[in-house]
Amino acid sequence: MQPLPTKYSVIVFVLLGLTCWAPLQAQTVPTADEVLGDMDWSAGEKTKILAGEFVTGDVKNVTDRELSVAIGFLVKTSPADLAKQVVSGVGLHADPQVAAHGTVQAEASAQDFQGVTLTGGAAEVFLEAKAGSSVNLSSGELKAFQASSGQTDASKAAEAQLRAMLLARHHAYRTSGLDGIAPYDRGGEQRRGGDDLRKASAGTVVVKKRFPAFYDMMNGYPKASLPGMEERFYWVQYGKGGKANYVLEQMVTASDGDVHAIMQRQYYASQGYNVEQAVAGFFPVEEGTLVVYVNRTSTDQVAGFGGSAKRSIGRKMMTGQLEKMFQGGRKIVEQ
Repeated sequence: MQPLPTKYSVIVFVLLGLTCWAPLQAQTVPTADEVLGDMDWSAGEKTKILAGEFVTGDVKNVTDRELSVAIGFLVKTSPADLAKQVVSGVGLHADPQVAAHGTVQAEASAQDFQGVTLTGGAAEVFLEAKAGSSVNLSSGELKAFQASSGQTDASKAAEAQLRAMLLARHHAYRTSGLDGIAPYDRGGEQRRGGDDLRKASAGTVVVKKRFPAFYDMMNGYPKASLPGMEERFYWVQYGKGGKANYVLEQMVTASDGDVHAIMQRQYYASQGYNVEQAVAGFFPVEEGTLVVYVNRTSTDQVAGFGGSAKRSIGRKMMTGQLEKMFQGGRKIVEQ
């Protein structure tokens, strides 16, 4: 099994820097104890979390292609103080796997993707892609890149096509949400990322139970939304050369008093995994801020024969990556 690409795992720290919080419209704002109970964490595990340890929890997979993990940890500062520190630059710049990134406006234009470049062997990855390969492209996108390979400067043509594709996928998602995500051509099979994200949302039991309006937004975006909710979009390039992974990412924040909920959704990834969705909750406690984080990543690498063992290995890898990233981010904000 190949190592999973590091994703934008410091998202929980980045999003604390967003200052416009919308109402969660919770039926009853839950306490930290109630949320930990919903996550099936024991009293002993809660004690470890509040003592500064990272505690992982089991999350039931919703498909045989999913890697899922829950993590609880403490940041010894208030949510407000944490936000002030994070907004100064912790986040994208703290992730060594991020080679480049850019902000995408909701009503994006080609200008938003001018920073996207193909270097090293990255162009060849797209130019040589075929149905069923490890590159995530629709049938139409495959044909467009194949056409680019016949041009005089194929690398530049591929780069232009990648920018156009990212723009088109962003507009489709902004217009039609999960239904607008073009499927990946797997050679006789279509892998629909929108379906996997919808199932990932259905698996967020705590959100569905405690914050039904936020849950409805996750499934029904963009038609379903929260009044005044804060959302931001990014393109992110992880890694370099032929191993570069180009990602489209949405961040949504909402709050109810001192309790904050966050959704980070990667609705396109060029390789390594299909789509990813993480939901985090921030709860004020006496020791500072309790962070509860659940990540669900869809990847074909763990499907099929030996899937159970692959998922076990993949989950350990992903948990290790997440903990390392969170530990680094926590050190920065607690300084």
